[in-house]
Amino acid sequence: MSNNNSAAVTDDDAQVVIFRLGAEEFGVPIMSVQEIVRVPDSLTRVPKTPPFVEGVINLRGTVLPVIDQRVRLGMPPIERNDRQRIMVYTLSNGMRTGFIVDSVAEVLRIPRGNIERSPELSDEQARLISQVAKLDKDKRLVMLIDPSQLLGGRELGAMQSMMDRDQNTTSEQRLAA
Repeated sequence: MSNNNSAAVTDDDAQVVIFRLGAEEFGVPIMSVQEIVRVPDSLTRVPKTPPFVEGVINLRGTVLPVIDQRVRLGMPPIERNDRQRIMVYTLSNGMRTGFIVDSVAEVLRIPRGNIERSPELSDEQARLISQVAKLDKDKRLVMLIDPSQLLGGRELGAMQSMMDRDQNTTSEQRLAA
């Protein structure tokens, strides 16, 4: 773990998992990350889902919806590669959801004095990215994301409906067998 400040680590430091999407760096509070897993070779596609939903995977017996974080944030998709990871969060509705990122870089302790409010460029951006961390003597900016804001209310509802349909189909298949 690196520390970008020579001062002693304190309880006022924010512990953050840094990930990359393209050339940009983003961070989420370490306590919001349930786990980080490799992207499997294939995901099960679910019809009639929003474009940013890649599909679902079976993660240790649990059906986990997976979202392409690039597409969700309006960035162009890229081909799958070995550096990509799925970061798993529990969203505000209690649903565990995975988000594909280009790579997970590091875990940092960031002094609260290095974190400030981000400029409000749009309503959605202000909701999702409300803070920015200035690192390496202000040469490096990390946008701090609130994972509970990754999906809006309507999107959360659609995801929950998708999972309910998928679980009902799975239950019906088990009963038929």
